[in-house]
Amino acid sequence: MRYQFGGTPADFVVAPGHQVQLTPDTLGSQAVLVPGAQLWVWHPDTGDRLTDLLDHRGEPASEITADDHGAVPRFRGPDEVKKVLIGQAPTSSGEDAGELTRHLLASTDWPADVAKLNTRITALETSSGDDNSGGDYVATAHPMMWHMGGPLETKRSPHAYHNLEGRPQTITVLRAQATITAGEVSVRVLTIDPATGEGTVAASVTVTPGTPWALIRPHVEVSDGTGVTVEVDVPEEAEAEDLTVQVTIR
Repeated sequence: MRYQFGGTPADFVVAPGHQVQLTPDTLGSQAVLVPGAQLWVWHPDTGDRLTDLLDHRGEPASEITADDHGAVPRFRGPDEVKKVLIGQAPTSSGEDAGELTRHLLASTDWPADVAKLNTRITALETSSGDDNSGGDYVATAHPMMWHMGGPLETKRSPHAYHNLEGRPQTITVLRAQATITAGEVSVRVLTIDPATGEGTVAASVTVTPGTPWALIRPHVEVSDGTGVTVEVDVPEEAEAEDLTVQVTIR
């Protein structure tokens, strides 16, 4: 998406005019609007000049021209650029563009973006996910990742995620990947009872030399307060290393 810039009451090209005696010891300058000023645009992070612009008519442009009153007309920047630096172009071929004054200009599309985000957040926060409405909204998504480098051994992750959302959540994805040279390795997701600390296998996958990664979508409910962790079971005959487990909870 090309975002729009300029065209607001604050967007004018201003230059210092005649000097004015402000106090006995201080000189100032009158502000002068600059009609027809040629304006260059730069990327605010890299400092690279941006020439892939569209003017107020939607025509390709490499620079922007102020109107007869010095106002910066509406224009669109390159795709997905939401803020730019803008300043007057060099007035001569020998002028160093790096020494030109540049001002930050934010896209005028930001109110619409904020409104869209507010709408999405409201929908996410008000959808509990258990009302059988069939909607796609969820309140939160919590990715868990566990990595065991080097040779694998039977082990449970010492860290657990606990559902503190005040509502049921769902384990939606379990993915495991490892380097297997012999045998097979089982990877399990466990739910942990908040009262007893007991773990129950909620979902599991197996990785082998022929299938070194596996992904399932178990859709197992995690009640409020319940913990979730992972473990790996490595039989004696198995030879495996470098395990990565990913779990998504919504």
